[in-house]
Amino acid sequence: MAPLRGCQQGRAVIVDKCSKFVQSMCQSVCQLCGGDGLSPDICGGCLRDLPRARAVCPRCAASVPGAVLCGECQRRPPAFDSALAAFRYAFPVDRLLQRLKYEGRLEHGRMLGLLLGRAARHHPLPEALIPVPLHVTRWRERGFNQALEIARPVARMTGVRLDTRSCRRLRATPPLWSLEPASRRRLLGGAFTVTGDVTGLHVALVDDVLTSGATAGALASELKRAGAARVDVWTVARAEGRLGRRPQAPAKP
Repeated sequence: MAPLRGCQQGRAVIVDKCSKFVQSMCQSVCQLCGGDGLSPDICGGCLRDLPRARAVCPRCAASVPGAVLCGECQRRPPAFDSALAAFRYAFPVDRLLQRLKYEGRLEHGRMLGLLLGRAARHHPLPEALIPVPLHVTRWRERGFNQALEIARPVARMTGVRLDTRSCRRLRATPPLWSLEPASRRRLLGGAFTVTGDVTGLHVALVDDVLTSGATAGALASELKRAGAARVDVWTVARAEGRLGRRPQAPAKP
């Protein structure tokens, strides 16, 4: 019987080691401080410190006292019907988005998408989520679409259908980060087309940052022309004004 007990003890040791290995692989680590995280990969302290959007315009999500319709939306309403931004474009959300976009840190997109999904659950849910499309040349250069990486966990969190086929980008536009809103709108004219049936649908566009609203507005205009009943915009962050200097992609070794 001694050998049998030894085998049982050996199996118990192996099972214990495997259990600890699986636990370590599944343990959430905060992407900001490296400490023990909660779902989704962020600890409670860092989560509380994120720059949340508070009093905002319900149409464009710009900061405005009293959370009323801002003057710009009263003068020139955007083509989309409402905007939701989970955070302000400020540290550390801005750094996370830059690393996602220019360094391919897809884990940041997963975390920020889940946080956006949490915020979206308190708003009217659409019938489809449409990540803002990249032109095929830009997608080949980057290897991914940051809007899609954010939209996937949003769809899982909210249960809303992810639609990657109804919209397409026809033209690759130059970087818009330093341009005035009017220049952005001119460059984006005719940049998008709707290839699916969106008649009567309530859809939400998903993107990383909402700044002037030119990109979202251009795509929302096409969706409205194609018969969409309502177009919302869901973004991780809302930036006031221009984003300033574009972060540089890391040099290749």
